[in-house]
Amino acid sequence: MRTLGWITKADFMNSDLWAPFKLDSDIEYYDDLCKKYKVLLDTATKSGADEESLKIIKKYTSKIREAIRKYYYGQISTSHAIIKNLLRDVVNNPLAVSNINSSKAFPGVSKEIQFFRARINEDVTIFKPKDMLHIPFNMRGKTGNYRFSIPGIPSLYLGNTSYACWLELGCPAEHRYNVSPVLLDGTQKILNLAVMTRKQFDVNDCNEEYVHCWLKLLCLMIATSYVIKEKERSFKSEYIISQSIMLGCKELGLDGVAYFSKRVEDEVFAFAAINIALFTNYEKGKKYSEICKHIKVDESYNFAMFKQLGDVDKKKEYDDYRVLQTGLTTKIGKYNRQFTFGETEFCKFDKFLFSTWKDKEKVKYGNAL
Repeated sequence: MRTLGWITKADFMNSDLWAPFKLDSDIEYYDDLCKKYKVLLDTATKSGADEESLKIIKKYTSKIREAIRKYYYGQISTSHAIIKNLLRDVVNNPLAVSNINSSKAFPGVSKEIQFFRARINEDVTIFKPKDMLHIPFNMRGKTGNYRFSIPGIPSLYLGNTSYACWLELGCPAEHRYNVSPVLLDGTQKILNLAVMTRKQFDVNDCNEEYVHCWLKLLCLMIATSYVIKEKERSFKSEYIISQSIMLGCKELGLDGVAYFSKRVEDEVFAFAAINIALFTNYEKGKKYSEICKHIKVDESYNFAMFKQLGDVDKKKEYDDYRVLQTGLTTKIGKYNRQFTFGETEFCKFDKFLFSTWKDKEKVKYGNAL
C-alpha cells in the first residue's frame, strides 16, 4: 500500500478530465486528446504517483495516440492491433473484465441487473420481443456507424434505465417512446469502461494491481468519451478507438462493453445512464446473433401511456431494482438543475415494466427468437 498514498490526493478535480468532452469539429479531436493526456500525467505526477503508475499513463496514452495516427495514415490493421494489445493487458483483471453480474460497471446487491431496450415510433406502438433485438443480419445494410459498432456489424445496445435509453435516442417525445425490460443470463464477459477520473473505489479496499488497472481503463475511457458537434460527417475520429475496442474485444472472446452515456452533461450524472453494447457474431443463414439466445425481453410499453395511469399502478415497487442499490448518489440533469433519479417518472416506469412483466421467471432466455 505504500505506493498508493498518492491516489488519496489525486481526485483529478481538474474539470478538463470530467467526461464527456465536447468539441465543435472533428479536426480538433487528436490535439484535444493529447492535451487531456498531458493533464492526466501532470496531475498524477504532482500527486506523487509511484513510478509504475506514471509508466502506465505514459505507455497507454502514447499507444492510443499512435493508434489514431496509424489510422489517419491508412494503416488500419496496425491501429487495431495496438488497441487489441492494450486490451490483452487488462483482460484478466476483474476490474476490467468479468461476467456481467459481477462487473464493477453495475454496482449493487440485487440478484439481477435490469436492462432496457427502446424504440421510437410516431404512433403508440406495442413492439413484440423480436422487434427489440438487434438489426437482423439480412438487413445489415441499415446498420450505421456508432460508438461501439461499425456499418455491417451491429451491436445490441441496452441501458441500465429507461432514462439512459431516452438520452441515447435523442430525448424523444413521450408518445413516441416505447421501452421493453430486458434480462441477461449473466454469462456475458464485459469490458468495464464505466470508470471516471473521480475515483469510484476506496483505496483501502484495493491493491496496487487494482489501481494500475484503473489507470489503464481511464486512458481508454478518455479517448472514447468525446462528443463532436460537427454534423453530416461520414467519418468520426472520436470513434476510432471505441470501434477498435469493439473489434479487439470480439477477438479476445468478450461479449460487450459497458460505458457511461456520453449524452449527459457530466459523467457524475451518469450512474442512471450506463450503457452496454453487446457484440453480435454473424452466422451464415442466421438472422440473429448467438447473443440473443442469452437474453429475455418483454413486449414494449409506451411512456406516454404509462403516464396516463393512476398513481396506484404507476407506483408499483420492484425490490430488486439495481440502480437504487448502489450506495451512490444517483442524480441526473445538470449542475444548476440536478434531480434525484429515484423520484423521477423514469424510475417509476422502470419498476412498472419489471413488476408487470408477466411470468418473468418462467420466460426462457432466447424468447425473442
